[in-house]
Amino acid sequence: MSSPLRRALLKAAVLAAAGGTLSVRNLDSLAAELTKVTLLAGNKGSTSALYPLLLKSKEIDTSGLDIEYIGSAPGQMQLQLLSGALNFSGYGALGVAEANQKGADFKLVAPFDLNHSSWIVRADSPYKTIHDLKGKRVATLPINTDTVRQAELAAALHGLNLKKDFQMSYGPALVSLALFERGDADAIIAIEPNSTRLVAKGAREIAKVGDLWREATGDKSLFLVGWASSDAWLKRYPAAARTIAKAYFGINRLIVQNPELVTQPAFLDALGVPASETRAIELLPQRIADITSVEWDDSVARNIDKQLDLAVQHGLLASRPAAPIFSQEYLA
Repeated sequence: MSSPLRRALLKAAVLAAAGGTLSVRNLDSLAAELTKVTLLAGNKGSTSALYPLLLKSKEIDTSGLDIEYIGSAPGQMQLQLLSGALNFSGYGALGVAEANQKGADFKLVAPFDLNHSSWIVRADSPYKTIHDLKGKRVATLPINTDTVRQAELAAALHGLNLKKDFQMSYGPALVSLALFERGDADAIIAIEPNSTRLVAKGAREIAKVGDLWREATGDKSLFLVGWASSDAWLKRYPAAARTIAKAYFGINRLIVQNPELVTQPAFLDALGVPASETRAIELLPQRIADITSVEWDDSVARNIDKQLDLAVQHGLLASRPAAPIFSQEYLA
């Protein structure tokens, strides 16, 4: 089956051929030169849902790519990269290390975001710290997400075992949100934009995982997820890999330079934020900009190394990966 881009080009060719400006043979040659790539289209209600929209911005260069978007969500996107359904996906350092120990060959090649998960309780809740929640039910994302891995690590750095000290309920973001909002969970470890939506409605953010990390390590931030691909794919399509890595990096710079763009109707719809939630819309630009990463240098590599070392130390990772998982090559 032909891709939407190829079909569009063929249609253009039919029109152009009448004027003698472009032959079908030339069009076939042009289409053959494009690299077919499957990229993440985050499900509505996630920050990753912004990226397919922003990849179409005039400021972002995707020339040479024939893009097919694949719908996904945290926890699912990692499995899709493992299966080959996605050529690029969001992945964290601990997740990549774990996958590579099981035979994958993933590398992180561009920044996605910093940790943006928060421990949140209802406005009338008596709990003030995460220690107060010991023994209580806490809803959060699927267990195979880097949000959960980092929540486990941050808890361990503060003397807590996420799996043993809390009654954890793991599930898709909207399921976790529903559990919390109907009172079936005492707290939620939520990610953006849901954390902003909850805070805007009066819920209390008693801790941010990034802050827990900073308190324990002294690091200013906690790298959560980068854009990852298999090393084999990167080596096979180095030009396309560079275009994708630079496009994603460019999107992050757009968001940081102009955070108000997330309040445009199309972006709010992608984030799943209704126009009626005016307080959330007021808060979103700064909160999204704060967790959008525009660094991809040695400081990020050191942050990743520290995550790996501490995860091994606390028994969350069997060992450090044998080969490097961080690469600056595709943003050079």
